[in-house]
Amino acid sequence: MNLPEYLLPAADGVPWLTLLVLSPLVGIALIGLSWLLKLDERTIKTGVLAWTGVPLLLAGLIWARFDPNAVASGQGVVQLVERVPWIQAIRVDYFLGVDGLSLPLVLLTAVMTPVAVIASWGVSERVRAHLALLLLLEAAMLGYFVALDFFFFFIFWEFSLVPAFFLIQNWGREQRRYAAFKFFVYTMAGSLGMLLLFQLIYLSVRQAGYPTFDLIALGRLGQGLPVAGVEGNLRDILFAYLEQIGVTNALGRYPLLYSSIAMWAIFIAFAIKLAVWPFHTWLPDAYAEGPTAASILLSAVMSKMGAYGMLRLLLPFTPDAAQYFAPALAALAVVGVVAGAFGALNHVNGDIKRLIGYTSINHMGYVMLAIAGAAAAGEAGVAARASAINGALVQMVAHGLSTGALFYLAGALYERTGRWELSGLGGLRASAPTFAGVMGIALFANLGLPGLAGFVGEFFIFRGAWATLPFFTALAVIGLVVTALALLLMFQRIFLGPATGNPRAIADLRPQEFWTMAPILLLSLLIGVYPAPLMNLGNAAAGQLVAIFTRVLG
Repeated sequence: MNLPEYLLPAADGVPWLTLLVLSPLVGIALIGLSWLLKLDERTIKTGVLAWTGVPLLLAGLIWARFDPNAVASGQGVVQLVERVPWIQAIRVDYFLGVDGLSLPLVLLTAVMTPVAVIASWGVSERVRAHLALLLLLEAAMLGYFVALDFFFFFIFWEFSLVPAFFLIQNWGREQRRYAAFKFFVYTMAGSLGMLLLFQLIYLSVRQAGYPTFDLIALGRLGQGLPVAGVEGNLRDILFAYLEQIGVTNALGRYPLLYSSIAMWAIFIAFAIKLAVWPFHTWLPDAYAEGPTAASILLSAVMSKMGAYGMLRLLLPFTPDAAQYFAPALAALAVVGVVAGAFGALNHVNGDIKRLIGYTSINHMGYVMLAIAGAAAAGEAGVAARASAINGALVQMVAHGLSTGALFYLAGALYERTGRWELSGLGGLRASAPTFAGVMGIALFANLGLPGLAGFVGEFFIFRGAWATLPFFTALAVIGLVVTALALLLMFQRIFLGPATGNPRAIADLRPQEFWTMAPILLLSLLIGVYPAPLMNLGNAAAGQLVAIFTRVLG
């Protein structure tokens, strides 16, 4: 198959991305084999942990083969492309590829899955099923980040709900069924609008003589970039189809109106997963009631699926509507930032997992602010707008590392105390100084201490968003202060002061726990001190993506 210059297959011909997505599924098959061989649970856990190194190794090899500076025809080059016709009748292709927007999240997924497996070490019921669901969730998330045909993109998007639902429902806490049901229904309901929209988009481009579900080609049409075989941009193609079927006779001949409807359909689907206010209410329940491993993957990776969807679909497909409604998107982001911060502060004497969950709402609000800032009208150039997107990518990775670490340590604390409530604890640093030190580093990484990864992400988000949305950016600073206060009070409740709580002493971190956290926190430190390798991954793609927003769109 002949590919345009902005799609680049692997030079060695190896299907690296297919191997990456299938590798967790092979791990599930090995779990099934372990049942036939009657292996003991400890051997199975050790084997699954070792197997999670395979996707991690493949992700590293993909990174080594990726050229972050490659651009062509107005976009970052999509690399290691695999494209095979799949359903000829409706022009569905098996189409995988990575660019600077997706590779950081592929790496994050591969890094955090072993942490989730280690967090499952204490699971004693239906161990094989639990581990198989973790690997299935990893496969779905990896597939989502590399799928570039809407047919497969949507399948991976929806299918990721299945293992997450069963993990929460079967291994969660007292309110697990309610939390799992709410999580599933929210995300499914939000996706319906996007599914209907893509059916409309397909019919529109088919009328234009180019039937496709190709996300890259559709994104190029949305930005007005050339696509072989089709004339015009996506807005005009969509408007022409709606005009033909008579919709414009009822609603008016306003192309921006229909672009706006499309933008909001995409936004709502992804805002739910990103937990943008007011679509965030599922998150504290799901994070708090799920088992530790599910909380780690949901917070570290799954929430980022929403932000990635906005970068992949919302900005390139509907740039005019995104620019028009950028202040509204920024307002929602700031409300989420502040609400998440005060929600966390409200739980400093309550449930530790809910507190961490509310800080996630706060941090994902900053990512939403960056996306709005990149799209907003104004005099800002490509550099400032790309800075916002780069900051969002770094923030997603940084938040994934630090929040995953906090949930892991919260689970370790529960194993020692038998409680999730912070009230009644205190002074545990005296008996567990290493535990206190490691959790302190994770906490400071999460609140954005300079020298750690969270600071880099927030700095570039604020730098980029300030250029186009200074008012909303200034308001968002409130969230920085309040979230830091909530996290510091959490640390104080657990570790500082006299040992007057119950229990008054706990066991310190075990070697396995320490060495699980060490590489995660080391990565956070390395990104905080030298973020260039991570930022360079997405910089070229981000710059090309935001170029269209440097002018006021019609």
